[in-house]
Amino acid sequence: MKKQTLLIGGVVAVIVVIIAWQLVGSGVTPLTTTDQPPVAPVDDPMDVTMELYGPWLDGLQATSTEFNRSELLNVAPLTADLRDRLQQEIEVQSALDPVLCQIQIPERIGTKSVYTNDFESQVMVIARGTKVPEQALVTLAAVDGEWVISDIVCSRGELAPDVEFTFEQEGNLLKQSLQPPLNNEQWHLIYTRDGLTGNAIPLLFDVNSTCILPDSSEQVCVPDQLTEATAVLLQGAMQEAGVLVERMQLQ
Repeated sequence: MKKQTLLIGGVVAVIVVIIAWQLVGSGVTPLTTTDQPPVAPVDDPMDVTMELYGPWLDGLQATSTEFNRSELLNVAPLTADLRDRLQQEIEVQSALDPVLCQIQIPERIGTKSVYTNDFESQVMVIARGTKVPEQALVTLAAVDGEWVISDIVCSRGELAPDVEFTFEQEGNLLKQSLQPPLNNEQWHLIYTRDGLTGNAIPLLFDVNSTCILPDSSEQVCVPDQLTEATAVLLQGAMQEAGVLVERMQLQ
């Protein structure tokens, strides 16, 4: 019995060595006990967004001292690429502020969550006090369990519905199968962005929302007639509450 046990143990050891050798030879690194899964941030992405936007607005509104934009960019939760891009845009001295996406300094600002999953979030920053169509669309990425602002895109909101599409993505429609905190009484587009799956954004419809059927015919979108998990190409305009559907190709 002892010899049989030793024989079985030796065979198992040889198999383990062969598997490990095959993994290395194929370019796949075998997992070790020290490998850890990615950690999803626990902080509110809107709070992290305001770590940049709060001091930025205060600095622009201050009259007693000169606002050092570069110093704030160095301490704000930004990716290196975005920090470099904003620094370059500041040096150009354009009338449009690259962070607030405003020409006139607003009295105050507000934030609105567009979507959040475990490893990416998008927050809309809107000027308050004066109604203007411009707004900042802020994307945050999870890095080592912390939210970091990875992109800022200037777009136009509900005051300019006739502008070019500010949102265009392929994905699938989901509603009833959505889990909290998503609202399962509202259609959402589930799509992939920058290699990250599971992004979700609420869909808004009006009388101008056009649905293009698989037979290429067009009709006004009727949300109650949409089908769960339908693949679509969606084009629309970003709003505070989601994306206003302008054209949606049902596939």
